Amino acid sequence: MNTVRDSYWLRRRVGVAAVFVGLLLAAAASLSMGAVEVEQGEVVAVIAQQFGFEPSAPPSDQAVAVVWGLRVPRVIMGALVGAALAVSGASLQGLFRNQLADPHLLGIGPGAAIGAALGAGLGGVQAALAGGVLTGVLTAFAVRRLARARTIDPNRLILSGVALGATLSAWVGFVVFGSDRAVVPPIEYWLLGSLSAATWRGVGTVAVFSIAGVASLFGVARTLDILVLGHGEASHLGVDVDLFTTICLIVVGVVVGSTVGAVGVIVFVGLLIPQLMRPITGPFHRALMWGSLVAGAGFVVASDLVARLAIEPVELPVGLVTSVVGGPMFLWIVSRRRNVT
Repeated sequence: MNTVRDSYWLRRRVGVAAVFVGLLLAAAASLSMGAVEVEQGEVVAVIAQQFGFEPSAPPSDQAVAVVWGLRVPRVIMGALVGAALAVSGASLQGLFRNQLADPHLLGIGPGAAIGAALGAGLGGVQAALAGGVLTGVLTAFAVRRLARARTIDPNRLILSGVALGATLSAWVGFVVFGSDRAVVPPIEYWLLGSLSAATWRGVGTVAVFSIAGVASLFGVARTLDILVLGHGEASHLGVDVDLFTTICLIVVGVVVGSTVGAVGVIVFVGLLIPQLMRPITGPFHRALMWGSLVAGAGFVVASDLVARLAIEPVELPVGLVTSVVGGPMFLWIVSRRRNVT
């Protein structure tokens, strides 16, 4: 028994460590590669200089502007967004006991995009973040109302969320085309996502929302483990399932809303990453969330690098890259389930 436990412990540690190394490699490549190539040594010199160290070979002004002014906030934003979306997806899958649960498949992402686009037209980046959080929470309440129907099958809840998301995506189009196009980013920015507008100010704001929200979800990991037994069993063990579901959805609405307000909708991260990490970390949500946090950050940073380099000088929306991977994964998951309606 101890041998089995030790083997499982080792697999989890090695798997998460390997994913973390992948995140570091993706980040290093993103800081160096692009329209302006910067040598790794000069990247290190730029970062060292910003932290008060004197490198032996001072970096050029161009390297400082490119690396510290553009690429570092972009990489940090990608890591924050990927981690937040992946942990949110793992939480929703545990909450609804459905591996198809995902912030964007349930419509929370497109709902947040409506408020973000409205906010961008009214007051710029910070207003877009505030609008994304507000409508993300409102959409989460709509999902909560769907989930209150005791007779609804979990798979029907997902399908209802997909329909809700499609409707809200159409409304994003109405908002964007009815706004000042010189102020509001185009519709593909909101529905396919992009890290191109990442700034240090935006990173700071998203960090506050995403770190606080993710920490809250980590705090309820054990309760999510109990919900795996079933809502009836969880109630007998003292869990107020209705209140807990509402609180979780509010937190996810805040987290997803802040990411959408900053970078638009990046699809399939919350669906794909927990699926890939579950065989490595096991089913317990605290370990799954840690693995998803690291893998989600690496996935979005790597996807953004591909989006920048795939067809230079054109930059693809990062959501296109995540869809290329996540779409087939979604179809594979659906094909494994016998009852999807």
